[in-house]
Amino acid sequence: ATLALSGFCWALPMRYNVAYYSHIFEAMYYVGVPLVFYSLLLLYVHERWGHRPVVGLAVAALLAFVVSAFQVERRSRPDDARVAEVQRTVMAELGTIRETTRGKVVLVLGSVEPEWSWQAIQPNYGWRYYLAGSVLLEPFYTEGGRKYYPVGSDLASFPDTEAAARASDFIVTRDRVESDALLTPGNERVFLYDSAGIDDLVELYRATYQRVVSGEPAARSWFDVYLGDRALFHVKEPCVREDLRWRHVFLEVVPEDPENSREWGLLSGSNSRIWSSVVPFEGKCIAVFPLPDYPVSRIRTGHHGHRRRSPVHDAEGWKVEIPASPAPG
Repeated sequence: ATLALSGFCWALPMRYNVAYYSHIFEAMYYVGVPLVFYSLLLLYVHERWGHRPVVGLAVAALLAFVVSAFQVERRSRPDDARVAEVQRTVMAELGTIRETTRGKVVLVLGSVEPEWSWQAIQPNYGWRYYLAGSVLLEPFYTEGGRKYYPVGSDLASFPDTEAAARASDFIVTRDRVESDALLTPGNERVFLYDSAGIDDLVELYRATYQRVVSGEPAARSWFDVYLGDRALFHVKEPCVREDLRWRHVFLEVVPEDPENSREWGLLSGSNSRIWSSVVPFEGKCIAVFPLPDYPVSRIRTGHHGHRRRSPVHDAEGWKVEIPASPAPG
């Protein structure tokens, strides 16, 4: 009864939550299914042939577990010294920033220069943990006006970024702009600004956007996709709240040499898939992805659909494929 009711009574009524891409850890509720199967199988073996075969199977299972654990660890550890150094730097800088922002209102913005971000923390949840003790704001439009809600997620979620900055005490971002509002000039990876720094950051976003759209897009869909030097860009203008139901965009890189897939998957932490957050400003949106420095056969990119259908969105989202390209740079 416990086996039958535990996982499925959670998954069926909560199907929108369980099926969401970032909730794959909830599959652990079904671990009882294979455990019960193997337990019944071993009971049958024991009853039919005695305890000796069971002991042999137990030893074989232990060896298989050890080998599997070793292989998983070998493929997942950041054995690239450069990545490990980035992680150490980010953790130290966020620790210092947290002491300054504790108890204050903080706006966390996405990045238009994220060459390193996927090596260190996941955008979805990293900020919640490393900025614990602060109030994080998300700008949110309503029909009757504008409201702000304290949340614990990526805050570059809806278009009125400038208004959200005016309602906050600090801004945290991975982008560096030389400004009087920059409070951490000695940092290398994560930067803290006074809320007045939004003007300089928006200027950076504007310049990046104009540089990107000066060429022809590699693909068009709900967002236009541009292939640049060592980076892929998603852009949209005008960009409204409805466009940002897909606020997390993804990239899948298929290398020409399969041996490179392990390195790229290890660095991104998600098997050749990288997640990024859309940066909204001045009614526009931009999301930027780094690309590997080796030739790729094709690139798949897009947005996952919203969990519920809306008048302007297909719940399946969208995806485009860009054919083979030479190594960037």
